Order: sequence, then C-alpha cells, then structure tokens
Amino acid sequence: MPTLLALADLAWQRLPLPGRFVAKEVRIGPLPALEMYRAVAGRPVMKVYAYAVGDTLVDTGLVGVGDAVVAWARGLGARAAFLTHHHEDHAGNAARLDAAGIPVHASPLTEALLAADLPIPLYEHLAWGRPPPARTRPFPAELELDGEPVQVIPAPGHCVDQVCVWMPSRGWLFAGDVFLHERVRLFRRDEDFAATVATLERLGSLGVETLWCAHRPVLTRGGDALAAKLQHLRDLEGRVRELHARGYAPRRIARELRLGGSFTFQVLSAGDASTTNLVNSILRGPTPRAEVAQVMARLGGGP
Repeated sequence: MPTLLALADLAWQRLPLPGRFVAKEVRIGPLPALEMYRAVAGRPVMKVYAYAVGDTLVDTGLVGVGDAVVAWARGLGARAAFLTHHHEDHAGNAARLDAAGIPVHASPLTEALLAADLPIPLYEHLAWGRPPPARTRPFPAELELDGEPVQVIPAPGHCVDQVCVWMPSRGWLFAGDVFLHERVRLFRRDEDFAATVATLERLGSLGVETLWCAHRPVLTRGGDALAAKLQHLRDLEGRVRELHARGYAPRRIARELRLGGSFTFQVLSAGDASTTNLVNSILRGPTPRAEVAQVMARLGGGP
C-alpha cells in the first residue's frame, strides 16, 4: 500500500512551483564546477555544486538544469560521474547523464534507492526538483580521479547511503553533505546524530586539506573544519543530555539552546528539517523514512 508521502508526491508533481532553475559554470580553486540552484523571488534556494576532476564529475546536480549539466559534461569531455548519495541535489541528473552515454557510479544502496523512484516531500520538490529513477553502476574496483587513486569511504549520518571520495595524494575529500557548516543547527528527521559523529571521527584521521563540500567548499585546512564541526556536535550533545536529565522536552531543549537555523526552511519543510529533530536524534536516534527503510530491508541492511 502506498504511503501518505507517496500519495502526496503524485499531487505535488503536478503543482506549478514558483521560481526558476539556474546553472552557472564557475571555478572553485583548481577545479571547474557547476553552481546550481532554484531562484525564488530572485534569491537562490541553497546552492549546490558538482565538481569536475579530470574526466569525472562528482555528483550530478539538479534535474531542473539537466540540459546545462549534460552540455557542461560534454564540453569537459567527461567520461564518468560519481555520486556521494541519492538526494535530489546530488543525483538529480544521474538518468540524464546515463542516457547521454556518461556512466554514473554509486554505492549499492544509492543504486537501489535511485532505482526505487522514491517520493519526496513538497519542500524538496520546491528546492531541488524531483528526478526520474536512474540506473547507476558500481564503483570500479580500482578507482581513479584525474589519474590519481582514490578511495570510497562510507559516511552515513546525513543519510544512510552517503559516501565520501578520498584522494590521499592531494589531501582532497569530496564530502557530499558530511560538512555543510561547522555549526550545523538543523537536522532532517532521518539524520542520524551518532552516525554523523562516528563519520566525522573516522574522516578526522585522514589529514584532509581541501574539503570539497557540495554546498560550502573549504579550500584550506579542511581537516580543521571537520574537527570544528565534530567538537560543536560533542558540546551540543553534552548540553542536550544535561537539559534532558533535568526533565526538559526536546522542543524546550531546542529553545533553551537557541540553536537558531533558518526559520523559513523549517516552515517550508513542515518540520522535516528542524532544530527539534537535531535534539531528538541525539536523544532517540533518527526517524527513518519508510520508503528508504523498505529498500534497505530488501537489500538486507546497510550501505
């Protein structure tokens, strides 16, 4: 039986949503990148970047700028694309690139999630658009970017299937949404605080120099940025648990800590992204999306 989200998703796909999608070719440090966003009332809604490393793209951007992504990829002579995870702002053009003859590689769980044609909430339609289901391929056993060996590192927390691509010879980490900001204030309902902390601890031992975040790249001292986020989360956990021990409910804890965050985004997401979700994830863990849990159950577990 379809979930409520799946039924609502059918209606949202037919809505005339405001704004327009924008794509701009930019250069970030030594790499070509494509900056993408939906502009509403002339203002961008959460910019996202796809990077080009030699003949390979890292992430594929927003479905609403698919023509621009394919043209950019062809102009660069791209021969493959890697995905960090299944979210629409990262995997939105996986199907378009595959149809254009550019194979897209992903983890087994990302592959399954993209093939499942998952429904998404209204705010994700608004911010990033809903891509079609996509066919991806496994990462090659011997993986390279620009002629340099790289490693795929599981990095769950933000979502269950997230991976990072680590280029040790240059100290480059293509981090998907592991980072976002040193002082993150909002969590989605399905974000896993404990897994996020474990991922940051694991990545902290790599010696990252350049942190290629999909939303906020850090071109120097990337390892310090990861360490700052980890320390912020540890401090936050201590304060949350202290207030919880005093009998405070999660919503009151979020108010007491004055976490802030984008009120507009919290409203648009109908609470799917909120400060209270961050507190709840610390105290009780994430609330998995039913459709994602079903895919994982079919696969028999994790990423």
